[in-house]
Amino acid sequence: MRAFAIDEFGGDGSVHELPDPAPEEGQVRVRVEAASVNPADLAMLRGAYKDFMPHHFPLVPGLDLAGTVDAVGAGVQGLAAGDPVFGVHGKSTVGQGTFAEYATASVATIARRPEDVDPPFGTALSLAGVSALEMVDAAAPGRGDVVVIVGATGGIGSIATQLVAAQHATPLAVTRSVNHAYARELGAAEAIDYETGDVVEAVRAAHPEGIAAVLDMVGDKEAIRRLAELVRSGGHIVSMLGAADTDELASHEVTGVNVRTQATTEKLERLAGLVAAGTLRRPEIKTLSLTDAGRALAEIGERHVRGKLVIQPRRRTMIMARASEVTPI
Repeated sequence: MRAFAIDEFGGDGSVHELPDPAPEEGQVRVRVEAASVNPADLAMLRGAYKDFMPHHFPLVPGLDLAGTVDAVGAGVQGLAAGDPVFGVHGKSTVGQGTFAEYATASVATIARRPEDVDPPFGTALSLAGVSALEMVDAAAPGRGDVVVIVGATGGIGSIATQLVAAQHATPLAVTRSVNHAYARELGAAEAIDYETGDVVEAVRAAHPEGIAAVLDMVGDKEAIRRLAELVRSGGHIVSMLGAADTDELASHEVTGVNVRTQATTEKLERLAGLVAAGTLRRPEIKTLSLTDAGRALAEIGERHVRGKLVIQPRRRTMIMARASEVTPI
């Protein structure tokens, strides 16, 4: 199979020819049709997890996927070859990822993909979608609550903003001005440009009575500390990047939560249900081929991606097939 991989930490990476993986007990092999690009992929390629998790080289990044079950391992029930799925690979090792034509995944961290969710949308709903769901669940906003969303138009933010709006709360998006129209399309009631002014003072001026929660996808601890001063007693600070000082916040009767995403079939099914109900819609998605994976990772590193970047490992084959009118195998 073709896969994007590095041979050593810090390498640029390239498309490799690797053996097709075999599913172990409790796993399925998926014919990957889409895999999203996440900041964690860039971190793993730089060796950020080398002291905590086993690594395999050539190291194939990629944590989530959408595609079709190709083979099932021992003990698997409820899924069979040909079933469309989406989710997270669920392995406790680094390097056997989803930037590949085939990948294995635990049945506990994937779900059936509905017809109204195409593969790019499916992979966007997987790691980013579950992260957004966990953040909004932790904040538990109520009707009319003002929720400041820092990084509201990125992969997680594009879904979290919609989920907050679905609670009849008031999402306040913190993002660059170029993304304000997109943030409002997602359901943001207000938007603040962090590049042109003091975010905390802008929030304070707009909501002198205080806010209910902050959802943080950026990880600037000082900025979150200052925003926390605006959170009312009983409110929440929820961070994806460890920026919530839980002890300090508790002393001010604010709950701090640092989310560590745990994808499960149940959470993925919840997201699929929200799509079916019309509550959650497809975020902006940019698709690239496997040969462009290095460029996609570089773009993620710049931290200004709107919506999701998605790798389609088979896109080149499909394009060639259309040109020659040959059905790909």
